[in-house]
Amino acid sequence: MKAKTLFKWIYEQVLHYNVFMLEENDYDDDHDIIDPIVALKYQKYKTWLYITLRTVCFYVLLYVILIKMEPKTIAVSNITPDLFAKLHAQYGRTLSCPCKTTTIPYKNFLTHNVTVHPVCSSDFVERAWIEGLYLENASHYGGCDFRTTAYSQFKLLSEFCSLSNEMIAQIQTDIANTDIISIELGSEMEIRKAVDGFIKSKRHTVSDQMISFLNYLRTTIQGYFLVTALGTNLILGLGTPDYVKLRMYETPVTLFDAEGLRRTCAIESPMIPAALPRVPSELICTYDRSTMTLMSDSTVVQGFFAGCTPLESLLASRLDCLYNSQCIQLLFDYFPDLNRVRRISFFDLILLFFI
Repeated sequence: MKAKTLFKWIYEQVLHYNVFMLEENDYDDDHDIIDPIVALKYQKYKTWLYITLRTVCFYVLLYVILIKMEPKTIAVSNITPDLFAKLHAQYGRTLSCPCKTTTIPYKNFLTHNVTVHPVCSSDFVERAWIEGLYLENASHYGGCDFRTTAYSQFKLLSEFCSLSNEMIAQIQTDIANTDIISIELGSEMEIRKAVDGFIKSKRHTVSDQMISFLNYLRTTIQGYFLVTALGTNLILGLGTPDYVKLRMYETPVTLFDAEGLRRTCAIESPMIPAALPRVPSELICTYDRSTMTLMSDSTVVQGFFAGCTPLESLLASRLDCLYNSQCIQLLFDYFPDLNRVRRISFFDLILLFFI
């Protein structure tokens, strides 16, 4: 009997439980009288909803706490590359494999396979070839004549190749003396990305240094208008323009473009294809040497250009002539010393450069 009474009491308490009980004066809201019975009914509905939601939230929280998985560490011995790759693919970031040795030099596992431009490994940058292009009266031909700047351009090309080889050797030394640091064993893909990123960083640094140096050199030459001894940007001469006194005069090298506009090396860097005319140097007048104009009987040297300085000419060149046997033979015809310096011959160059 007591159990039934107790159950009834609990039932009554739950049935009439009201969390949102209002004070007696709260039934009068803005002078609108609210029926206490209706208000009580709504309060009970809200109370039941509140208890239901609170019970559900408590249940969800309890469920999450009870089913939460405790981390479990499994030690695996005798790790091999294949086993590590399998575990890494299966567990991903939860896999931990501490390294006993946290640093290892790149040279212990990295090999280099450097590819350079074929010109830099050919006889075209050797001293024998460059000396064969030297002409004592090179400045007499004019800036458009390839004989004027051939020696200087190939000399610069040889220096650039030597400089690039030195930079490559320095990069290899820096990489060999650098350690990769890792406290955890990484996958092959992670190590490869780290190595590629490090090498690209080194390459970009060296490339930026070289480009900055070239830009500084070109800006200095153009800004201060440094005159070349070859007369490719300014021609100095002696004459008597007034037929009274012998005076020194200067004639800037000029190009008249297709629109008839006058472009001088003192202001811009005009450029035309380099050529080899048949006219002897003694027959070329000062005006022809100071004007960037191809003569009618000239043969264009493919891929080479004539500019205000040998440096500008070389930087614009594509070196197409060096891939053409007929063009190389043309150089032998205009530079006979090529056949007499260190036994260089046309056929030797073809074999060394193209095979």
